[in-house]
Parts: sequence; C-alpha cells; structure tokens
Amino acid sequence: MRQVEKLGKGLRIYVVLAALFIMAPQAIVFVVAFSSASFVSFPPPGFSLRWFEQVLADPAFMRPMWNSVVLGLMATVFAAIVAVPAAIALVRHPFRFSTAIQTFLLSPLSMPALILAIALLFYLSAIGLGNTFTGLVIGHVVITIPYLLRTIVAVYASTDPRIEEASYTLGAPPLATFWHVTLPMLRPALFAGGMFAFLISFDEVAISLLLSNARSMTLPVAILGYLVNNYDPAVAAISVVKMIIVIIGLIALEYTYGLRNLTLPSNQEQRRNG
Repeated sequence: MRQVEKLGKGLRIYVVLAALFIMAPQAIVFVVAFSSASFVSFPPPGFSLRWFEQVLADPAFMRPMWNSVVLGLMATVFAAIVAVPAAIALVRHPFRFSTAIQTFLLSPLSMPALILAIALLFYLSAIGLGNTFTGLVIGHVVITIPYLLRTIVAVYASTDPRIEEASYTLGAPPLATFWHVTLPMLRPALFAGGMFAFLISFDEVAISLLLSNARSMTLPVAILGYLVNNYDPAVAAISVVKMIIVIIGLIALEYTYGLRNLTLPSNQEQRRNG
C-alpha cells in the first residue's frame, strides 16, 4: 500500500513539473506583454499596458483577428457537416472501403503542413479559387475534418445502436431519429471536436500564409509579417489576447460538458434518448 501511495505521490510531482515545463514559455510571453520597454527583454525593466492599447487599437491586428475567428467558425461548421455523416456511415454502415476512406479523411494529420498548403495552393488555383476567402475556408476545412471525425467516430462507436433501432421500431423516420436520438448522443463529441478544430484553424500558419490575401489575412500571418520588421512586445501582447480566447473556449468546454463527459454520453442521457 505504501508503494502505491509513493507511486501516486511521485506521479503527482511529475505532472506538476511537466505542467510547469509546458507553461514556462507562456508565462514568459505573458510577462513580456506587460513590458514598458520598446523592445523584447526578460525580465522587463517595468510594467505597462501600452502594448495592449496599441494592438487593440491597430487594424493591422484586429482585422486579421476577426478574420481568424470567422474563418475558424466557418471551417468548424463545414467540417462538422462532412464529419457527422461520414462517422455515421463508418460506424453504423461499414462497407468494403470504409477503412480506406477513414484513413484518407485522416490523412491531413500525417502530411507536413507546408506540403499540404502547397498542394492546396496548386489545386485551388487550378479551379480559380487561389488566394480567395472561399479557397482559404476549403483549406481550413481539410485540416479540421480529422479532429472532428476522429472524436465523433470514437464516441459514436461506444454508443448502443439499439437506442436508434428502438426509435425506428417505434415508427420514427430516419431524419427524426437522427435529429432527436443520434445528434444528442454526438453533441459532446461535436462540441469537443469542434473546439479542437476551431483552435487548429485559429492557429494555422502555413495554409493561411499561402492561401490568404491582404483582405483575408489571418492573425498568425499578421503576427509573422509583423515580426519581419519589428521586435517589440506588441507581438507578446496580441499573443496573450489569443491565449485568453483559447482559455475562454476551454473553460466553456469544461463548464458545458466537463472533461469526463467528452468521450461517452452518460447512462442517464442514453436512457433519455432511448
């Protein structure tokens, strides 16, 4: 028993150290964002809000941030439209090439982002969508589908198919069964996968760099362009704003469903859907 307690204590210490190691760079960025200096230095000589005032009033940062939010939401919605029926087909109606198709849909995860961005640039340019907002949305949908699909497939495969069969037996048409039975079971997976998909889209650099134009420029591209000619804490300040957006999303995810509910629907919910 003592060995188990020692192991548990050691694991807790390990987790704390790992968390500190991961959070250290973010903490440095956070501190630098409040620096009073005109250049990046750590520790800062003083503290000020001047860089937050600058970036929040600068259209060169705010317009790309709005573009990133809109793009992330659109990419997540369209990716869900593709991922949900694909997951239903793969889990409930497997066919001869279902494994190959699932591998194909997940393949963007295994491809270097820059190579994928170049391939998308050639393809979208060939069909007249190069450097357009529509082409940019398509590119982000391609990279966000795997996160939604994998999450939905994992959750849907763990649900009891008899719940949907009972709905059919009681005379419900397929669309009503999907809307009132299947979709509620997939709601936690949709929310969790959608959150990850949004964050991936919000932070994407390579595809946004090659597929965007001056009007559709995203925040990561704007930050990259700013760093070419500037080395001041403004970038740290806008990065802190980005981190706040991410933290708000994660808190909303935890508050809405809780981490324990992101993989399996509760028994109570399954009984209610049945």
